[in-house]
Amino acid sequence: MSLIFAETVIPLLGYVGAMFALITVLTTSMIYTQLKTIPRWNMPLNPVLFLLYALAGGALMAGEAKVAGILILLLTLLQIAAWMMGDGRLSAIGTDKGTATGLGSIGKVRMLESAHTARNYILDEMVHIVGRKHTHKLRIIAAILIGAFPALLLLLTPAGHVTSFVALASHILGVIVGRWLFFAEAEHVVGMYYSRG
Repeated sequence: MSLIFAETVIPLLGYVGAMFALITVLTTSMIYTQLKTIPRWNMPLNPVLFLLYALAGGALMAGEAKVAGILILLLTLLQIAAWMMGDGRLSAIGTDKGTATGLGSIGKVRMLESAHTARNYILDEMVHIVGRKHTHKLRIIAAILIGAFPALLLLLTPAGHVTSFVALASHILGVIVGRWLFFAEAEHVVGMYYSRG
């Protein structure tokens, strides 16, 4: 604002603003990371990914092509690692209807009848069965668009407005697919209650 209204550059304000932006990204990531009911999100790699998404996207938007290329490549590798680490985390915690109700010691627990007859928020927001059928394809699409294509474009071609725009467009599309997968693959433990997990 000092540059716009007073034609004065105050670098300290930029550093302070960047620091607060990163703190905001970190605290937002912790909203998801601290949820033990969603084991896929409840892992230390989650905040690292959020910060890397912010830094890579910021470098790309700032026109730092080579830095963005390296950060985007690193982001893609970590995102693939997070997908692989997240797979099987729900089953690894050993939670089922028996442990959730405390009745598992007397036999297999099953639901006699559904708690309600209509759709509800929990099922709409936390239990995505259809999305998981296409997970592999969507992960490949996300990995290519988030990082593989933009990183190659930024690192192997001369920097320019067209190159940066194409890389940015690809990255944004990949992030949209990746964020959708982030929620669609969540595997909330409530899915076990409805036998849909």
